[in-house]
Amino acid sequence: MSAADPRVRSPFLDQLGLGTRLAVTSGRDGWGRLLLTAFGVGLGVALLLFTASFPGIVHHRDQRLYTQNDTFKDEDLPAPGERTVLVAVADTTFHGIPVRGRIVQPEGPHAALPPGVAAYPAPGEMVVSPALADLLKDPANQLLRERLPHRVVGTVAPAGLLGPGQADYVLGGDHLSVETGAVRITEFGHFSPPKPMDPKLILLNAVGLTVMLAPVGVFLAAAARFGGERRDRRLAALRLGGADRRMTARLAAGESLVGAVLGLAAGAALFLLGRRLIGHIRLAGFSFYPEDVAPQPAIAAVIAVVVPLLAVGVTLLAMRRVVLDPLGVVRRSGPGRRRIGWRLMLPLAGLALTVFALALPVQGVPGALPRTALLNSVQDTRGSLIVAVGVLLMLIGLCTLLPWLVEAVTRRAGGGGLSWQLAIRRLQSAPGPAAAAVSGVVVAIAGAIALQTLFLGVGARYEDLPRHRPATAGPYQQSVSFAGGAPRAGALADRLAHSTGIAATAAYTEFALESPTAKPWELPSVRIASCAVLRGFATLPDCKDGDAFVVQGPGRSPDADQTRPGTPVHAARFSGTGDPAPFPLPAVTATVAAVEGADPNGRLGTGLLLLTPATVPAEALRGQPATVLVSLADGLTDPKEWLTTAVMAIDPQARAEFPLEDTLDPTYRAVKRLLTAGSAITLLLVALSLLVGQLERFREQRRVLGVLNAVGTRRRVLGLSVLWQTLVPMALGLLLASVGGVLMGAVLQYSAGVPSNVDWGSMLALTAIAAGAVLLTTVLGLPQLLRLMRPSALRYE
Repeated sequence: MSAADPRVRSPFLDQLGLGTRLAVTSGRDGWGRLLLTAFGVGLGVALLLFTASFPGIVHHRDQRLYTQNDTFKDEDLPAPGERTVLVAVADTTFHGIPVRGRIVQPEGPHAALPPGVAAYPAPGEMVVSPALADLLKDPANQLLRERLPHRVVGTVAPAGLLGPGQADYVLGGDHLSVETGAVRITEFGHFSPPKPMDPKLILLNAVGLTVMLAPVGVFLAAAARFGGERRDRRLAALRLGGADRRMTARLAAGESLVGAVLGLAAGAALFLLGRRLIGHIRLAGFSFYPEDVAPQPAIAAVIAVVVPLLAVGVTLLAMRRVVLDPLGVVRRSGPGRRRIGWRLMLPLAGLALTVFALALPVQGVPGALPRTALLNSVQDTRGSLIVAVGVLLMLIGLCTLLPWLVEAVTRRAGGGGLSWQLAIRRLQSAPGPAAAAVSGVVVAIAGAIALQTLFLGVGARYEDLPRHRPATAGPYQQSVSFAGGAPRAGALADRLAHSTGIAATAAYTEFALESPTAKPWELPSVRIASCAVLRGFATLPDCKDGDAFVVQGPGRSPDADQTRPGTPVHAARFSGTGDPAPFPLPAVTATVAAVEGADPNGRLGTGLLLLTPATVPAEALRGQPATVLVSLADGLTDPKEWLTTAVMAIDPQARAEFPLEDTLDPTYRAVKRLLTAGSAITLLLVALSLLVGQLERFREQRRVLGVLNAVGTRRRVLGLSVLWQTLVPMALGLLLASVGGVLMGAVLQYSAGVPSNVDWGSMLALTAIAAGAVLLTTVLGLPQLLRLMRPSALRYE
């Protein structure tokens, strides 16, 4: 039979197959090892499958956002017809929970239905989502019930929601019009291009995803070696049957392959279980339907192939340091000390990749321009991916440095009590398993410190934004905008002033101007209010209805030729049918100075025209918003909620604003919440992996502990020795993670073009959390350790 005969089977595959059979026929102890390995690998696989579902989650969420995009304005407004419907925005927020609201008014019998709504609610009735229904039923949410006092007649189906946790309602109306801010549409759903993400946030996302997934790979590699020492002793016996070293390595790889395949099945089961529960989970303010969470087939196939290959590769690599002879197992140590050269090459290669990314030309920018915080090649998608690969190499480098560091330190350690000597001797003989047990912690904490440092630099741009804060606080700190309310601004202010918790109000109408010969930026804006209100904005010499004033300040004044009295102008932005009504610019009565802090919105700029009502025809106010400044009464326990409730009682379309409060960019807030939640999940996985690894190491040392206990060693000494075996690698690993994390964070801050800074408090907190997790898992494993300290542990199959 020739070698080319297809019936000739590969020795490699035969030996792998024999290894798999040995794994499943090695008795109760072997199955215990396989189950631990499968559980460990399954945890990592489940997280990878959830990560592989992210593109699908984004796709489904985009589709749901598409269906909810219903207040767009076409260039050509459709005429009222059988299929048209008026839609107005009535969003609100209750104790930080966003509530999406829409007021709908069908204009014909065949008007398109809102997604998830079976029939239009009657005027004054509403259809609510399950999440909003739960909020309304909560006895503590009396203000929300006052804000939405309408009768509930139905439930919004999943087709009309972003997720099961979205608070949403659809209110029937009969008073909507285009002039009051409503939009006429013929169908729900409209595509809008996504807003480009800040390049710094792209870099933050890339680094965050790398930091979250790197510990998973480390743990998968460690889980593949569970039970390695007992397996090596069993394989040594096969040398008596004629197996050579290459064959025994392949047999060991076959056993690891079984654990990896079982881990794939366990991971798939954990993923399906988590997918069923995800509808009840709120992750960083987001919620998802289980049917939207599905891994991409291509990525799932890669996971199914890579995880077994990783298990086989790690085992083959580990077997290179083990000599299996018929008389036992010898682990290479002493003269075969670990080398540091190639271990340092990995973080250096990661640093080189980052430098390479910095040297790339900025996409779409001429190469001759210098690198700045705004022109930075790392801050585009290509550069961010290269930096993410560099970060991955740095994290892997830290992981490979830990065994060398443990070996170098324990080689020089000596003296101490009996428990210390037992621990150091164990670490000297086998530093690899001890280092592998905390490698995931090292990678997770180093990545978390680097990510936190990058957050510190990038977040300064969003969290420390300079805001317009007047030196002197004015009488008003809040403002309310009423869509299309300009013709009745005074009446709206009076009604709001009589609401509970409102001390004073002041109403005005403001809009930009446009003329046949001038654009809005060439003309001043106008603010129309009564003399009593205008006196609060500027120092007026005298005022009567029909006067006009111009604000003088340090800014640039509009073109005098374009602001000549009598120049025909009209509102630049107009909500309504037809064209905005023109009117002539009035003659300026006097030039006045603005009162500091009078307007919390900070819009009292140079050139602003302050007009009394008689200078503008009533028709020119049609379709313009009204602004009401508000001063709240003292002693309100929750002023923001009180004001919002009072405003929505007058007009559900009105929007209460708090311009003097700090606000975060919504994209940055979403990225921060998701990365924080992802980091917490990763740390939880690392903690579970530590516990699984700890139990497996106790099983590995069962016979040694049984012998020591049988010859009279006190249990307290054995317990302390196990604790030292955990504390020493943990201390060295956290030291390595802290130094490496700070250095990576500094490199990332420089790459992002943000100021260099280190949050030492957060770094110490992360280190303390990691140390606590390691100690907690050690304590949780002590009952298992005490059960193994018995003469029965000497039993060996």
